[in-house]
Amino acid sequence: MKKRAVERIPANLKAEFFWCDKVNSATVADLSENGMCINTQTCPPVRARFDVVIPVEDDVLKIPVKVRRLVKKDNTFDAIGVEISNPPRRYLDFVDSLRWRQIKGITTGGQVIKLFICNVCHHISFDHAPINCPICSATIESFEKAPEAIKRADNFAGLTEFEKKHIPVIKISKSNGYIDVNVTIGEIEHGMDIDDHITFIDFYFNDAALSKKCISRINFNCDKILYPSTTLRFNNENTGVLTVISNCIAHGNWLAKASF
Repeated sequence: MKKRAVERIPANLKAEFFWCDKVNSATVADLSENGMCINTQTCPPVRARFDVVIPVEDDVLKIPVKVRRLVKKDNTFDAIGVEISNPPRRYLDFVDSLRWRQIKGITTGGQVIKLFICNVCHHISFDHAPINCPICSATIESFEKAPEAIKRADNFAGLTEFEKKHIPVIKISKSNGYIDVNVTIGEIEHGMDIDDHITFIDFYFNDAALSKKCISRINFNCDKILYPSTTLRFNNENTGVLTVISNCIAHGNWLAKASF
């Protein structure tokens, strides 16, 4: 089986979708930023498009999906694999919160994501420490477990001014066969003072061949003439999830992600 671009998170979420002129009940068995496995007694055909509705606490997520495969058990189709091509921001935040629970050590389906940090260059590695740091080439002995290495907003729907200065803002545009990804640190401009400035931005990418691999680091000097912003260009054939981690010398590491 072809490796998924993004690791799925085990789930058990009640859901509904409208098909065949009726509302159908379903259960989301697992999910990621760009796909789901949905258990249901009503299986729309491959390439069918519809919205999946998931009640989450006081919110309702509405996610547009396209059926990619049907799952058969005991000669009966009882599940569908769906693709999410344009995931809503609220859905990405929800998935991110589930992954964050794993990072913090709260298990989901028995699975825990670990964080490791390089003591030399402060690069963060997911799931395991690398043999050599992709940034500074330090050996695996230079890495230590760091479950608190990444800061996270308490409420994405109501960010504080402090959080708006630190969380990376990702903007994606496509033209002439390329995907341009612009990253700016902070919805509100972050200063570059000697005791409070952005030191670097690390870029990670997931696709069918890579598993959250660090593909680039942009370093910044402490200089008030600079503004922490940069752009990477991808070829138009790339699809996956870009994860961005920025480091503030005074307030730690902050994460954002986007799919394309």
